[in-house]
Amino acid sequence: MSVRVPATLDADTLRRRLVALSFLRWFPTGLTLPVTVLLLQQRGLDLAAVGLLVALHSAVTVALELPTGGVADVVGRRPVLTVASALSVLAAVLLAVGTSLPVLGAAMVLLGAARALDSGPLQAWYVDHVQALDAGTDLRPALGRTATAESLGLGAGALLAGGVAAVSLPAPFVVAAVVGVVHLVLVRRWVTEGARPVRGSVRDVLRDVPVTVARGVTTAATRAPLRRVALVMGATGVALAGVELLAPGAVADATGGEQRAAAPYAVLVTLGFCASAVGSALAARAARVARSGSRAAAVSTLLAALALGVVGLPTVGAAVTGFLALYLLLGIAGPLLDDLAHRAVSSRERATALSVNSLVLQAGGAAAAVGLGVLVSATSRGTGLATAGAVLALGALALVRWPRAGRGHAVAHDEKKVCQAGE
Repeated sequence: MSVRVPATLDADTLRRRLVALSFLRWFPTGLTLPVTVLLLQQRGLDLAAVGLLVALHSAVTVALELPTGGVADVVGRRPVLTVASALSVLAAVLLAVGTSLPVLGAAMVLLGAARALDSGPLQAWYVDHVQALDAGTDLRPALGRTATAESLGLGAGALLAGGVAAVSLPAPFVVAAVVGVVHLVLVRRWVTEGARPVRGSVRDVLRDVPVTVARGVTTAATRAPLRRVALVMGATGVALAGVELLAPGAVADATGGEQRAAAPYAVLVTLGFCASAVGSALAARAARVARSGSRAAAVSTLLAALALGVVGLPTVGAAVTGFLALYLLLGIAGPLLDDLAHRAVSSRERATALSVNSLVLQAGGAAAAVGLGVLVSATSRGTGLATAGAVLALGALALVRWPRAGRGHAVAHDEKKVCQAGE
């Protein structure tokens, strides 16, 4: 599919917009992530009920990932990003004011839908346009900067959450809604793209989306690089869900309650996201040192699994060190996995392929939210975290003996010829 890049956009402008929008997308998440579990527990929910709400969020994301990825490939990246941003704002408002289980459940459903919608379109928009300018562009530096911006957005939001939550636990969600509106406005102004090759009727869109989704599923299932990346993403979902579900309660126990835990846990999360940002900035260098992106991702993922086990130790210093190491190492692996996936697909299937990765990430998180909640109730937090680390270690094995490259470069070369032919 030919991608026409407006004359006013060059590679640097595209990268700056990608980085800025990524930061603004994840800043509200950073605001709410450290206090969501604490807020739900303060409103009377036990850990099992909180786990079910988290699983509901993940289940909605899983159910909508491929359809929404298909929509982005059919109707365009911009409208999908617009709807995702609007749903995120609405969900933040509901969490700020909601006290009943139905309202909180509705908020988690909206968050899941928003997550499914925005899991791939922005990055797909950037790669489409930058490869239209130069098919041989090395994606890793921009993807590393993007991952760094995401981590910094999460960290900055978490740091602000610690102060805002001292006023009240719902306050961070109000601020998140305001920032979400800013993100929505900039999406409308900055994300430009040409018309998609579809007729404008709803029937045509609905007809083309299942075809795109089926192609994406088939591609992910039959193309070895995508299949391997998906396995790692599923294991990463288990690891992240484990630490996000279990760490807040540990801090609350240590500090004497949810309200008191908000500030110290927000600081810890901020440091974790800063570590992730550092890791993302080091991703391209790690690939050069390891002489292979897949090898660097495999080593960092395996070490992250070991770090997750350390988080469960009863010694505070060791647990904090493991927490920070986990985010640093996953920060290194993230951009490298994205690069491996991008090089295995073409523009017409890129957003759908990214949605497959997000789907398995959320599926792993949903399974962990329920399974680890039950396991920890019968054993201990340390056992739950060690189990999640074991799953992540198994996922790292999918990156061993990576298939020989070539597909992505051929795809990019073919797309460049199409663009040139259409000019």
